[in-house]
Amino acid sequence: MIYSAWLRQLHSLTIVIFTFIISAQTDVPRPRGVSLSKASLYSPTKDFTCFDGTSTIPFSYVNDDYCDCFDGSDEPGTAACLNGVFHCTNAGHRPQNIPSSRVNDGICDCCDGTDEYSTPGTCSNICEELGKEARAKAQQLADLHKAGNHIRLELIEKGNKKRSEMAEQLSQLEKDKTEAEKIKIEKEAIKNELEAKENEALKVYRDAEEKDRQRRAELARQQEEKEASEQFARFDSNSDGILTTDEIKVVNVFDKNKDGEVDQDEILHFFGDKDSVNKEDFMSTTWPILKPLLMADQGMFRPAGDEEKGEETEADEEEDAQRVEDTEDLGGDDENIDDAPHEETDEHDVDPDNARTYDDETQKLIDEATEARRQLTDSERTIREIDSNIRTFQQNLEKDYGLQQEYATLDGQCLEYEDKEYIYKLCLFQKVTQKSKNGGMEVGLGDWGEWAGEEGKKYSVMKYTNGIACWNGPNRMTTVHINCGLESKLTSVTEPFRCEYKIELTTPAACDDSNLSQQTSHDEL
Repeated sequence: MIYSAWLRQLHSLTIVIFTFIISAQTDVPRPRGVSLSKASLYSPTKDFTCFDGTSTIPFSYVNDDYCDCFDGSDEPGTAACLNGVFHCTNAGHRPQNIPSSRVNDGICDCCDGTDEYSTPGTCSNICEELGKEARAKAQQLADLHKAGNHIRLELIEKGNKKRSEMAEQLSQLEKDKTEAEKIKIEKEAIKNELEAKENEALKVYRDAEEKDRQRRAELARQQEEKEASEQFARFDSNSDGILTTDEIKVVNVFDKNKDGEVDQDEILHFFGDKDSVNKEDFMSTTWPILKPLLMADQGMFRPAGDEEKGEETEADEEEDAQRVEDTEDLGGDDENIDDAPHEETDEHDVDPDNARTYDDETQKLIDEATEARRQLTDSERTIREIDSNIRTFQQNLEKDYGLQQEYATLDGQCLEYEDKEYIYKLCLFQKVTQKSKNGGMEVGLGDWGEWAGEEGKKYSVMKYTNGIACWNGPNRMTTVHINCGLESKLTSVTEPFRCEYKIELTTPAACDDSNLSQQTSHDEL
């Protein structure tokens, strides 16, 4: 047991010495696989405490190819811990962290080859070459951002100007609405005043028409009574003022079924449970039932099912009533009726474009009231249009156009991308659509939702949601990934998951060279 511990300590000491000899090539000696930023945590003059604080071990146990810490922090330079992290210094290129399980696995993960130290010569140090290539690409990207940033600054200026203009326009619209509402109140008052005069003038015509309607109704009633009285006298063969069952049995019109006799059922139909009726009962009860049969016998009436004949009969009745009107004078007060038009019309219809004819003064009032109604309608329409514009400006002012309004001028700009099958259209801050090249309707792939970039890169991704639902699937949605470019254009459209689309967009609005400088400064070259 003592011998095993002694062997481990000797083995650990050998590894630590070897580790520090290799690492001594750098400015700060440190165990293999440890980054400069964590070198101070590995002091050979004191015991090592695991990063998770669960254990403290002799420093000689660090990189001894035995996992003592649950978090693997004691074995940064070996593959002993599955969750350990090995740091590639990669001098001349970017540093890199890899899982320590890849150490000495025969595959070169670090460009400086330090992850395969157990087999010297297996991996060549190509960091200088990769660094040179990476720096060239970084310079190209920096040049692109620098050139694009000039355009971006112009977009920012235009965006802020647009925002200011929208705020001014919104303020003006709110003033316009206040003024429009005042005008509406004035127009409504004028309309009400003119309509009151119009109604007063039209009342003469309406009263005349009502009186004419009543006169016609009275004429029709008298005609009905006259006809009923004549028929009663015709059927009352003994002229005693009573119509009996014996008297109607000899009259063919009471034979409803035309079987040659008036039976008990037919008597019951016309007289009810009475054996006779007087003239008053005949006119109120029997005559309304009998008249259609009498008219049918005379060829003046058809059953209700024959609509065309029914219409002809109605016209005949109106002609009969008119003839009575023309031949009989009730002796009533018709002075106003004679002076007013007698066309039958809806008493609430005041449309001057119909067949009525009014005196000049009344027509003038109608025209003035009609114009007042039109002007009120126009003022109400104006308010609705102003309200719609106010909502649009408010929504646009609430939109997030970037930290410096760099995306403001892109609102509503539509860009297209074509592949073999479809034409995709992105209208920025509005919607995304897809249309087949073979024709058909546009399919909505999402409406503007929000910025969805990761922390620190919020404005790198747009999200458009609530598109048209897929067949037996969710609603379509699209993410737009934004990169720097000297012009705004779509460079690719893919569907990585069903009903989820990904668009690559380049635009000068994303060319912020200050962010690029910060990113470059964090790379250890």
